[in-house]
Amino acid sequence: MNTPTAHTPGQDGWQRDGSELVWQRAYGPWLVTARCPVEAPFTGPSELSIRLAVGGTDEEINHGMQEALETDGIPSSLLRQIPFAEIKAGARAALTEQEDGEAPNEPYPVPGRCRTEEDYALLVAELLRMRATGTTAPQGALAGRLGIGKATMSERIKRSKELGLWDGQRLTNKATALLTQWHQEREGK
Repeated sequence: MNTPTAHTPGQDGWQRDGSELVWQRAYGPWLVTARCPVEAPFTGPSELSIRLAVGGTDEEINHGMQEALETDGIPSSLLRQIPFAEIKAGARAALTEQEDGEAPNEPYPVPGRCRTEEDYALLVAELLRMRATGTTAPQGALAGRLGIGKATMSERIKRSKELGLWDGQRLTNKATALLTQWHQEREGK
């Protein structure tokens, strides 16, 4: 069994490497690496690789090679062990930290009914926040929190696009301006 261990002590997670964020974890002699370009129009990894990574003392090399020989290459059990949902959620959070300087914590107060452009901006900002903090199905989770159906949530997201607040991946400048004004008004109270 390939038990996961951090490839570099204290570095299990996303690290900046030039224009990419990189995640690595060793599973026995195998190194799994995920890469996520910072400027990509999506918030998940664009590359996942597995390679034999044996090194160290002669004994460590021999042990790693023996493990690799026993499985005749990359074992299918390793593919089932890779925590892809965790990797994607971590990528979202790391990209948000890169953009904002910190991960968002406080939920946006999305109203039960969206009437104004600000309401729709709060809605899509909350969806982004949830996605960045690792919620794997933010639309369904937010619909549940608001007590509305998924179809209603989809209609609200569609309306936010029509209003020019959301491009399907990111907030638009219009939404950012509305949220900045909302934050300023909230701090002034």
